[in-house]
Amino acid sequence: MKQELIELSPLLTTSRPYICEITEGLRKHLGLSKYLQSLKINCGMHTVTCPVVLINEDHLSLSLTDNILDELHLPKQSLKLQAKQIDSAQIRLGPIIGVLTEISTKQGLNFGSIHDFCHELARYCHANGCLLYIFSLKMYNKDHMAGYCLTDNKWVKTSVPYPDVVHNRIHSRKLEKSKTFLSVTSDFIENKTPYFNDRFLNKWEVHQILSASEHLVPYLPDSKLLESKAILEQMLHDKKDVFIKPINGSQGKRIFRVIEQEDTSYLLDFTTFSGEINKKYDSFYQLFTSLYPRLKREGFLVQETINLKKYNNHTLDFRFLCHKKDQQNWKVSSSVARISGDNQFVANLARGGSIHQIKSLLDELYGERESLHLRKLLAELSLEIVEVICIQAGGEFGEFGIDLALDEEGKPWIIEVNTKPSKSEDDPKKGKVRPSARAIINYCLFLYNKN
Repeated sequence: MKQELIELSPLLTTSRPYICEITEGLRKHLGLSKYLQSLKINCGMHTVTCPVVLINEDHLSLSLTDNILDELHLPKQSLKLQAKQIDSAQIRLGPIIGVLTEISTKQGLNFGSIHDFCHELARYCHANGCLLYIFSLKMYNKDHMAGYCLTDNKWVKTSVPYPDVVHNRIHSRKLEKSKTFLSVTSDFIENKTPYFNDRFLNKWEVHQILSASEHLVPYLPDSKLLESKAILEQMLHDKKDVFIKPINGSQGKRIFRVIEQEDTSYLLDFTTFSGEINKKYDSFYQLFTSLYPRLKREGFLVQETINLKKYNNHTLDFRFLCHKKDQQNWKVSSSVARISGDNQFVANLARGGSIHQIKSLLDELYGERESLHLRKLLAELSLEIVEVICIQAGGEFGEFGIDLALDEEGKPWIIEVNTKPSKSEDDPKKGKVRPSARAIINYCLFLYNKN
């Protein structure tokens, strides 16, 4: 049943600093005492108790003076919010949803790669009685929160209540490991404020979690943490064709592919690295000597190359966006096929790839009947992956991007798991709020009501 929303507005027709007007319709709707003389209002971590004037009208309306709005840290504008009865003389306004991300103001306000996505989150919140704001680690102040709210299609910085739920969209792994992030999230825990997604998971951590589940092992390419020269040499000897991937990488960056030839020379291909680096090496020693300065900078894993199904000789994979609905259940919110750009061995959009409808592409490759079977198989595998990770990884997760591919025999393979999936690969229709935006806010609502 759709939540009834209340109209919250500034009270301009009184000189008394602390008083609220509540309609008879709202009093009845919330089950408040018919002898109500004062009302206790909670919002975020803030509370005000004020005298009440009952207005004999049926619509659901609550008007508050500027002083009360200031103490509740609410913007001085008309809002539609949800309201819950706590007891016969107390209500809670909310939910207050904070999106934590990096914010740039150097060339106009910008929320980075999720800027447009934040518009959709805010629009969906407006329609569902939530107050959403965007804030950064630098802006955080538990006593006096400030954030950017969407007002008349413009982001306005304003005083806001402490959040009831926080969606973590920090994009920098370095920032997420900082003392500031730890301090802020410690406050969330202390204040019993749920936040998700909890943190980045690196590729090796994900591989270890998934490889501990017997039923997922057949879908995992053989992978090893690149801890020594001998590991790479042995993998090349056994597999002949491997990827070397940064465990903390994203968007297809800093990936090498190495192929051992029959004459024991080595072919090297790579994304995003610059500088002098050859394409062919006569010996493993030459190859490793060239790679080592780059490999020593960060952790890498070495992974067998699977002979994947291609589309017009281009790399093909599939992105499934999965969202949590409640305490245990997940759903696939959207899925797309991705085709690599020219001369690329990864299909990421950041590397020149393109997105396509998964149904039409699989119909073309396999026919409608087999396409339906494969889509169901890939969707079920995506949900199994996120359920296993949620149980084993710890922390609160509400969104995953699962990258899968098919080999020449039509067998699925797990390529990558993303805890903060790109929004450029979840393309919205003009003027529409995409399914992933709705799913994120709906999960925030679940956490708010549960809390």
